[in-house]
Amino acid sequence: MVAVPRPSDLSLVDVGKTFGRHKVLRHVDLDIPAGSFVALMGANGAGKTTLLRLVAGLATPTTGAVTLAGVDLRKAGPGLRRMLGFVSHDGLLYGDLTGRQNLMFHARMFGVADPEARIEELADVLDLRKVLDRPAGVLSRGNKQRLTLARSLMHGPDVLLLDEPFTGLDEESSARLVQLLRALHAEGRTIVMTVHEMSRALEGPTRLVVIGEGGIAVDEPIESLAAGTVYAEEAELVAAGASHVPVGHPGHAGRGPVSRPDLPERPELDEPHLAALTARPALVVPPGRFRSAGLITAKDMRVELRSRDVLMSSGLFAVTVLITASFTTVQTGNTGSMATGILWISLLFAVLLGVGRSMARESQDRAIEGLLLSPAPRESIFLGKLAAGLVTMGLIEVFIVPMFLVLMTGESQGSLDVGGLVLAVVLATVGITIVATLFSGIAVGSRMGESLLPLIVMPVVIPLMIAAVETTRQALGGDTSGSVSMFQWYALLAGFDLVVGLAAIATFSFVVEDS
Repeated sequence: MVAVPRPSDLSLVDVGKTFGRHKVLRHVDLDIPAGSFVALMGANGAGKTTLLRLVAGLATPTTGAVTLAGVDLRKAGPGLRRMLGFVSHDGLLYGDLTGRQNLMFHARMFGVADPEARIEELADVLDLRKVLDRPAGVLSRGNKQRLTLARSLMHGPDVLLLDEPFTGLDEESSARLVQLLRALHAEGRTIVMTVHEMSRALEGPTRLVVIGEGGIAVDEPIESLAAGTVYAEEAELVAAGASHVPVGHPGHAGRGPVSRPDLPERPELDEPHLAALTARPALVVPPGRFRSAGLITAKDMRVELRSRDVLMSSGLFAVTVLITASFTTVQTGNTGSMATGILWISLLFAVLLGVGRSMARESQDRAIEGLLLSPAPRESIFLGKLAAGLVTMGLIEVFIVPMFLVLMTGESQGSLDVGGLVLAVVLATVGITIVATLFSGIAVGSRMGESLLPLIVMPVVIPLMIAAVETTRQALGGDTSGSVSMFQWYALLAGFDLVVGLAAIATFSFVVEDS
């Protein structure tokens, strides 16, 4: 009879992970039944974090498969992603938003029915009241770690993954975290936690897994350490990078059993706090494609209202270009194609600057991974970022285009076709923003930085720029006797937007994920 996987059974089958020519993991086989509490150890660079990211679905195995409840994580749908909670080295938070705003955003993305009540519960049990309304970017390491834990527990996940959660915490906070994890484990949650010190592995986990030389070097119950069957010092040597324990080492000489360390004195969790911590909040159907996109757009606009980073930098750039160029074009009387060319060059780089900065925020504290962990469809991230970029550029263009008309057009221009000008600006802006959003996602996914964004975008938008310059020139009353009609230029713009937009939606999920 074939065993049916329980809801939170985790399994890694012949998993390998290679970065370039470097094999981080090779032939890893690991079964983690539901309700397990696993401590994962290994030397720096052994692959602990990589393994945890594979289990979280944030990376794809080069070989083999990772399954949760019998389903390959590469095919994980919204329901499966809601079973996971992930605490990373990075907070996956937005530094310009307050702690409350961060938690509210993640609660809505995961479909928590009453996010306000859930935030209040977690603020009490994790002692976040004093920092909940402060920007996440100014919090201390300990406070940010507690906020990150609240984010990961917001939707009541069955499986909690923690990457060195004790880093930066003082003894009191560490003891508190151990108690929280023990309480969650007692309620049947599956916990996988990477740690550096053996003492941490003895404070709650029931199983020790040590990674060495890309594979599983030790996989034993914690009770084996306490009973003396497996020696803690031997396992710790392997975790530190030793391929074997030297002959004559105390581990071979019958070293006695070890015991779990006592926690620092601290009042135990009271019943209300324990209930809030272990409660599974009521969940509704997670937001679909367009609602998730709307939440991401609203979040981006809230960040922009607080920082005014994109509006100020992109707007000032475009204004500076127009004012500087106006002295040349107006004084020489060259106000035709050159003027419209300058307009679109300024708008192109304003879009690249704005969208690049917006996407760069996602790479800060690896906040985009919080989106990838959510049940939202991957294309909704693209649609949300695109909509935010279009709103921002619309605000800039409402000011820039009239300024262009005042500074850059002369008496030689014919009658102004307002409708044609608006249509040209809208179609071209949509196309540029689509390309910029897609390629800025590539920049974030590959961590190559936003400085290279113009180099990879320019070859793609050349046809769009030509059409934008020509339609704008003709809308300003320029010569229309060319071989290509106004309608054909508009058709080119619309076709470009459609084709590139569909291609971006289809490929965005691949470019933002860690391969």
